Parts: sequence; structure tokens; C-alpha cells
Amino acid sequence: MAEQKIEAAFVAATPLEEFIVAGNYQGMMAYLQAQDKAQWQQHRARVLRMNKAMEKSRYTSDMSKSAWRSKVTDEQWHCLRAAIFLCGNADDVAENCWHYLYQPAELIELWKKYQPASTENLALTLISQRPLAFRIVQSLLINGLIERPTHENYLLGLMSQEMRSDLVPDVAYWIKNDPDLLQGPLLQLFDIEGTTDISFAGRDKYTHNPDNTWQQLFLNLCQQGVYRREVLLDKTLSALEKDWIQFRSGWFSRFHDALAPTVEEMSAFSERYLGLCHSRIPPTVSMALKVLGRLQEANAISNTALLTALQPLLSSAVKAQVDAALKLLDQMIKQNASLAQEAASVAVFGLLHEAADMQKKIITRLDKWGMDAATQEQARQLLPHVATSNREALSALLITDATDGSARAVTDTIHQLPSLQALPSPISSQRALPVINTIDDLIQACAHAFENHIDTDCFETVFEALLRLAPFSAEAKKQFSPVLKRARKMKPVADNWHHLDKPLARELARLLAFMFEQERLPAERQFAKGHFDVHSVICQRTDDLMDILMQGKSVAPLAAATHQRGYIDPAILIKRARDQHASGLQQPVQEQVLSLLRLAPSNDPALRQQAASLPDTPYHHALRYALGSQVSIAAKGKDSALYIAAARARYPDEDDPNLIQLYGDFGPDGAHAARYRFDIEARESEYTTFYDTYLSVTPAPRPIDPVYLSILRHPRDEKSDGKIWRGQDFSGGNESQILWSASMLPSCLEAVFAEGTQAIANNLDWWEVAWQNKTYLNLLLDPTVPMNGCAITLLAFALAGKEPGQTAIAIDALVASWLEGRLEAAALANVICGLLATPQVKASRYAKSLSKAARAHAMAPHLVFQLLCTIVTQNPQAPPKDMAMLLELLNELRLELTQSLPEHTLAALQIMQIGGKGKTALKALLAG
Repeated sequence: MAEQKIEAAFVAATPLEEFIVAGNYQGMMAYLQAQDKAQWQQHRARVLRMNKAMEKSRYTSDMSKSAWRSKVTDEQWHCLRAAIFLCGNADDVAENCWHYLYQPAELIELWKKYQPASTENLALTLISQRPLAFRIVQSLLINGLIERPTHENYLLGLMSQEMRSDLVPDVAYWIKNDPDLLQGPLLQLFDIEGTTDISFAGRDKYTHNPDNTWQQLFLNLCQQGVYRREVLLDKTLSALEKDWIQFRSGWFSRFHDALAPTVEEMSAFSERYLGLCHSRIPPTVSMALKVLGRLQEANAISNTALLTALQPLLSSAVKAQVDAALKLLDQMIKQNASLAQEAASVAVFGLLHEAADMQKKIITRLDKWGMDAATQEQARQLLPHVATSNREALSALLITDATDGSARAVTDTIHQLPSLQALPSPISSQRALPVINTIDDLIQACAHAFENHIDTDCFETVFEALLRLAPFSAEAKKQFSPVLKRARKMKPVADNWHHLDKPLARELARLLAFMFEQERLPAERQFAKGHFDVHSVICQRTDDLMDILMQGKSVAPLAAATHQRGYIDPAILIKRARDQHASGLQQPVQEQVLSLLRLAPSNDPALRQQAASLPDTPYHHALRYALGSQVSIAAKGKDSALYIAAARARYPDEDDPNLIQLYGDFGPDGAHAARYRFDIEARESEYTTFYDTYLSVTPAPRPIDPVYLSILRHPRDEKSDGKIWRGQDFSGGNESQILWSASMLPSCLEAVFAEGTQAIANNLDWWEVAWQNKTYLNLLLDPTVPMNGCAITLLAFALAGKEPGQTAIAIDALVASWLEGRLEAAALANVICGLLATPQVKASRYAKSLSKAARAHAMAPHLVFQLLCTIVTQNPQAPPKDMAMLLELLNELRLELTQSLPEHTLAALQIMQIGGKGKTALKALLAG
């Protein structure tokens, strides 16, 4: 945060304020009692002013600068609580009941004695603002001061209560003192879903003693005769029918199992169990299938109704549900063989399931049960969707010719497979950023930037236009009023803790405050205070732009991007350099360094000729070097940062032999291009084994002047072995910061992808919500980004992730980069092989993601086939767990594409040691 300003000290101006400052409760009450109650509300404004000063002091690091010059005492809080209750209104009490932890006994005593104006609608106001005010509200209810609230938050508050506690009133206490809870609110808890923080599922999950759960409470009350079993069963089914999210619905499924209803009890609700088969929550469907199995076995349900309910389940994507439905059909036919063809008419829809082994189970049953004409026609229509390995078996069951065109999923058309291609230009006209030339357009762009804080390209155009179009007239400043109003809410000042996740928007607000209100706010993050991350770089750049504005020049920032993702067109940069030198502008060093790093690669002699005509300055020399000219490089010294940046632009991912000879080892992405290695280490805990991915960088990171931006991108060593720990990332785990970090050296994203690889690798199981990690993967979708080095490693890890959205982006990047000629399949396959040799990734996840990739494009099966031909060769004598799934997918693609396996794949398969399904798939591959 910005440095805290010194606030004017609070000075008591009334007797009431003096009593509160002194913490003199008795004196304060005597003072108020001496007044008429109607006069109390006259104190409200000053009491709330005190409240603001006292509350703000709780979050200050330096009491000497806050309005309340010392820590607030318990006695002062006690006085303030009473003053708010007696002098304020219901909203005032509700807004502060959480912060000051009003004690129910305290409110009850004051309520009974004085009945202040704040008591009007107080219970509803309290509970509607926060469910956790339940303890206060319920205490007021028990003391006969209020009626029971009907607001849903009252029920949420009840749900949040401790089941057993020696410290605060618990559920047993509330029931004892308010027996009406049993027949009213407690049962009504079954009617509400709850929230992220409060739900049956959440409360019971984190209650370690099973005797102190909501589930056990209801079971106990049922055993005691308080609730009839059919009532609880009815309420449970009603909750499940609402299809609340899986985590919360799961509690009701588990409660149903714990209640253990008999067949007789369940048969009364048979129609509702049939309806639950259509739920979108898998555990609810599984529970319903178990119940229906018991009812069918006891002849307590109609077979016709059961068949109707099972039909949509057979086309479910959940394998376990399809399997359970098939077993239920088996059970029906065992009891009544005449139902066989009717069961086949339902089971045929299971052929839509993507798993070949599940399709095989269905085909076996269709053969055994027989199909009528309508079912045969349905099977024929589904034939093209059946796995290649199963088509022959299904075709044999069909009466008509199964070799017609409808049975073929793939034609014999020979496709020209993609090959590696040159990348498109990052500074093509289609990728150029818009140039803002009018005040109206600038105001609109500023508003867009504030509302779209991850649009780094928009921020670049806004910063560029603000400096180029400055200074602004008085009339223009009036036009900016709506934007400035928004900027004031975003400003990084000591007491503004909002929008901390929007650093670019906050820096834009800081720049606007400087330009239009002549207020230069200190940076939130500063190198001088030991912060060496991208946020500090962004803040320093804002300071640099302010320094440029103070020179009174209307010029675009030297490092302002001209094209998407941070690139600068060399021709434009040469013109900027010439014009700004002629104007006498003094450019900050970081701005000069950033402009060189953002320079788009060029081998154009005409550009080198233009740069050669620039006046001789250290920056112009470095610019010529970045463009490929032969120049005399200055010795190591104050200008070295310019030449290091020029070297990274000239050799984005290669070593610079000239600088190595002159400067030696300057750190990663100095004279030497950074090289990365990932190590996986096991970490044991009491319950499980964790696998951590560590990043090693060569040359080793070291402390350095922050103006060396390309070197600064690599976290410093904090371990003797040189490995970078998780969390030592330069971008700070923020989406906009990741994108801005990528714009620093857009021609080489290796450092960004290395950071992303570590972040995703250490969260494959999604044990921590990290939506910002998708940002790294989205960069892979850019057609100007080369797929090599850390980009491939990042993709390989992401394809093994658990979070569906993140994996979907990885699949898109895989297919798109291959079709665009950016990705070599063999390179990715080799990296995946290396990862499969470790315990960190799972072959089953690769099978799922690659299966989806194969369906993403007509050409994609060829890509996945190429990948699998290498992946399945990983350690054939001791293959990874779930290798069977990869073998099955490879066999399906082999049959679909009618391609033979390459020799190196066959050689590995011939010595592979695998059992179970893997053995069957292996046999099929070798037989082909």
C-alpha cells in the first residue's frame, strides 16, 4: 500500500465524546440519563464519527499517524457500543454488531431499560444483513423482546451454530430455551441450500467428531420420536429434487443412507425416486439407482416406469451410472425374460458413450437380449458413433448390409498433415493497436480500462494517448469528470483496500490524479523497499511517466506498445527516438530498457540504415545493436542495462557471444539466455505424499539493479541448491500482472512459461483455486508464440490437470498450435514421456484430454495418434498406472485412421508387461 498519511488527531468536543474517550461507562450512562431520550439521537452523527476513527485505527500500522492516536481499549469499545445502540438507529447497530461483537446480554439489558429508537425493526435489520447475528437475535427472541424472524438468513444463522460448545450457546442450548425450534425452523433447514460459508455439508465436513454433526442430531431426534421417519425422508427427497450443487446435495444423499429407510418406506416415494434418475447431480442419481434396485428386487415398482426412467441414464456421460443402469436391466430380465427386447430398446442409447469398453458391454447385451426392428434401426443410426473396435460386432447384429456408407466414420481421403511453419509477423497491420486522437475516444478508453483491468493492450493505448495529448484544456478536464470520479475510488492510498487485484487500473488512477489533480501519490510497490516483482516495475513506470510529464513535452512514451502483446514496431521506435532526442526530452532509464525489450525482431537493412542516422547516444547505439548492426559496445558500466536489453531483442532465446565476451555472466537473460530445468520432489505428510515441482534457472539468479528488467524477471536464490520455491514468481499470481509481465519481452516468453509451468504443476489436482493460471495457457493460443522449450512443458503439465476449464484451454492450444504449424508433435510427446516417468502426472488424465483433443478437429486424430505412438513407449516393462487407457485410445485411432504402428512403437509394445484391460488392448494393437 501507499504510505499512510498523518491524519488530524481526534479531539473530543462534547461531554459524551469525553466519556467515551475516557472509557467511563458509568459517567456516560449518567450523562445520557440526565437527558430526555428524544435528545439522544442528536448525538448520532458525532458517535458515528468517533466510530469511523476508532474502526480505522484497527487497521493502521502506525498509531501516531491515525486520527485515534492509540490502540482502542476494551472500555472505549464498551462505551461506543452502548452509545451507538442508544443514539443510533437499527442500521447503525446492524452495521457494527459484527465489528464490536455486541454481547446479547448487554443489548438485552439496555433494551429492557431504555427501549431506544434503534430497537425498531432491529431483529430483521440485524439478520438480513448477516446470518451470523443469529446469536443476538435468538437471545432477543428467548427474552420475549421480538417475534421470530421469517427471513432466510435466520435459518442460515441457525445452521451456522455450533452443535456442542462450552464457550458459546450451542444448538442444544437454543432447543432447550426455545422448544418451538423443533417443529419449525429446524425442519425448515431442509428447505434451504445454504451458502459457500454455511451449509449442512460444510458444517459437517469440518466437524471432526461425528456425534456433533447435523446428520447425527436429526438421527437422534428421530430415534427420540421428535420426528417421524417418513417426515425426514420426505424432506430429504424434496431437497434432492432441487438439484443444488453437488457438494451441498451430497449431504442429503448421505443422510438418506444414514436414515436407512426400509423398502416399505421407500415404496411410498417410488415416483420421486424415479424422478431423481434425471437429476444433474451424479451422487443423487447413484443413490436413486440403488433404491430402485431394491424396489425392483422386491417387486415394489412398475417395470414400465423403471424402463422409462432408465432410458436417459443409458446416454449419460457418467460411466458408473450407465453401468448401474445396465445391471438393473439385467436384474429385471432375470426376473422376467419377456422384458428382454424392451430392455434392449433402452440400452441401445448407451452406444453414445465415448468409452469403448462400455459400448462393448452394451453390444453384448443387445446380442443376448435381441432387438426388434425399431431398436435395430436405432442401432444402425448410432453405428457411426461407435468406436471403430466395436463396429464390426455391432454390424453383425444388424439384419441389413452393415457395410454401407453409414457404417463408416472415416473416409479414405488422404489429408495433408500440418508441418512446422514460419510464425506470422507480430507487427502485422491486423495486430496494430488503435491510436487514440480525440478526447472523447480517450475518455471512452479510460472507462473501458477501469472496467476491464486485464486488457493490457488497452492500458498501453491509454497511457500512450494521455502523454501524447497532454496538457489538457480546462474544458477537456471537465469532460474527464466521470472518469476521474471512478479513478478516485481506485487510487492506491493508505485507506483504500479495494481493487487490490487490479494493479493496472490503480496505476492509471494514480497517473490521472497526477495529471488532473496535481496529486503525486507514492507507489504501492517500490524497489527501494525490497519488492522486486512486476508490480514494482509497473509502479516505477508510472513514476517515470510522471517525470516525463513534468518536462512539459507532448510525446508518446518511448516504450508504449504499438502492437498486441507489447510489441513495438522498429520503424516507429526509431522515429520516436529521433523526435524525442530533438525535443530535448530526458527519458528515464527503465523506459529506455523496456522499449528495447519490446522491440519486434527485424532483419531489415533499411531499418538499420535509419537507425544509423540517429545522433550518437548510448540509447541509440543500443537500438542499432538490437536491430542487428555492428556497433562498438561500451564497457561494463552505467550503460550496460541498455546493451543487455538490446541483446535480448537481438537474440531473444539465444546467448549473445559479444556480450558474453565483454560482460561475462550477468545472470539469466543477461548476456546468456536463461535455461530452465524442473525437478520433482516428494514430500511426506501424515496422510499422503505430495509432489512438488521446483524450477532451476541457469545462469543462477542473483541480486541486481532493477533496471535490468530481463534479469529481474527471475526470482532470486533463496535456497542453497538454487531451486526456486513455489510462490517465488515474478508476476505475483494476478492475471493482469501475468499479462503485463509477458509484454516486457514479448519475443521470448520462456520466463513467463517457466513460471506458469511451476504454478500449474504444483496445482494439478486443483487443491487450491488458482483461476489466474489460465492466463499462462491463453498465451499459447496466440499464433505468434513459438511452441518450444517451456511452452511445451507448460502444455504437457496442463494436459494432465484436473480442473476442466484449465484443461480445455490446454486442449485448444494443443490442436490450434499443431494446425498452425507451431508445434512439433514429437517434441511434446517426448516431454509427456518424461513426465510419465514421475509420480506427479496420471496417464488416465492424458487419456481423457487426448481423447477430447482427437474430437476437436477433423485432422486432430492424426495428431493424437502421433503423440500416443511415442507416449505408450514409456518404460514398457513397468508402464505407468492406467496405461491401459492410453493403449485403448491408440487402438481406436489406429483402426479409425487405418494406419500401422511405427516400428519403435511396435518394439516397445512387444516387450510391454501389463495386465487387465491393458493386456487386452495390447493384444489388439499387436494383432493389427
